[in-house]
Amino acid sequence: MFAACSAASTGKCLASEETEIHVLEASSKLMTKVEISGGGRCNVLHDTSKPVSNLLNGYPRGKKELQGLLHKHFSPKNAEEWFRSRGVDLKTESDGRMFPTTDSSQTIMNCIMDSARQNGVKIRTRQKVSKVQYNESRQVNSKPFTVEYFDEEKQIKSQDFDAIIIATGSNPLGYDIASSLHHTIIPPVPSLFTFNTKNQNKDGQVFYGLAGVSVPMARTTLKIKIPNKKKLKTIDQEGPLLITHHGLSGPAVLRLSAFAAREMKGLNYQTEIGIHWAPEFGSAQDIEEMLWKITSISPKKAVSSVCPLMILDEEGASTSAIPRRLWYALCIESGIEKSTIWGEASKKKIGALSRNIAEFKADVTGKGVFKDEFVTAGGVCLKDVDMKTMESKLVKGLYFCGEVLDVDGVTGGFNFMNCWSTGYVSGKSAVESLISVL
Repeated sequence: MFAACSAASTGKCLASEETEIHVLEASSKLMTKVEISGGGRCNVLHDTSKPVSNLLNGYPRGKKELQGLLHKHFSPKNAEEWFRSRGVDLKTESDGRMFPTTDSSQTIMNCIMDSARQNGVKIRTRQKVSKVQYNESRQVNSKPFTVEYFDEEKQIKSQDFDAIIIATGSNPLGYDIASSLHHTIIPPVPSLFTFNTKNQNKDGQVFYGLAGVSVPMARTTLKIKIPNKKKLKTIDQEGPLLITHHGLSGPAVLRLSAFAAREMKGLNYQTEIGIHWAPEFGSAQDIEEMLWKITSISPKKAVSSVCPLMILDEEGASTSAIPRRLWYALCIESGIEKSTIWGEASKKKIGALSRNIAEFKADVTGKGVFKDEFVTAGGVCLKDVDMKTMESKLVKGLYFCGEVLDVDGVTGGFNFMNCWSTGYVSGKSAVESLISVL
């Protein structure tokens, strides 16, 4: 829809009355992924005041290829202005996520829909595309693409077009069409998922009863054995972490799942990950030294009562780095009983507690999902695409945008940012190329 808006407005600007833009949608409803994103609020962008070079770090795949696009052709600032100029007020939250001030995804959907209608986009729902053919040996002045689709009565129909933009997200149809036109498909695997830790969530285990506990800043680490190499490959990410009824979630987990998407797939989502519950306090040895000092500073206080590692919260008030319930669970896991006071804690158990803070081992038993916001790593190989125009290097007049490409971002507005940029550029480029020929 965003690509269609761009194409239609470009056609108008170039005063071409012959430009017709069609959106073929298989279902009866448009933009369902926009509707559910951000819990129905639509995390439309990520903090556009940040330098583009900083924002590019949010893409596990596509970072290098998106550089020119986001710097020169349609930047995050351009996307923000696109929405604001059409009456959408946006706000930036403390974690960088940007939402419409209405806190409703319908605001974004209405904006895009209004733009499409105002620019004459022909929206065709319940028309499921089945095949796209490229007619290389066509007659002069005939259209190069034939699109076959099922209409509302499920009758197969076909129509010819001058240019095609594939914007099918992670639907296999897009990969099938691209593959049929000789493009390389990087096998898609899930990205942005939670971790199940069913063994540690059982009654009597460390995470039992901790659902809902949120840690303000944690570091998650996955270490992978690489064939023929002694040194392990290390992937780590930081951010808030949430303990759930089934395992682990929150940005620190979701980011790790994105950056280690292929590695996790290779492990069948069953592995051990490290968690540092308070990375700002250094290594296990650093933490042990801090905690050992407390045995003489507060000898009569119970070790398990409250975490003594203090940080500043968003309001600037001092608070524990590790929430009380999790701290208690880590103490028990380290062999420190509820009644143990600091003055009676042994060096051995303080060391065990320090390691459980800095080097905790989480037993991942499977992959969960991140609400309904499913994202894939993989898609059309970026080497087959001119990232300045989003046109295929193999088939003239064929364009790609969004998640059908081998580009994916972490949670926080990055995937939409990719969609707006690639969508805008593909739509604009397609029409400019056709009109230049005419």
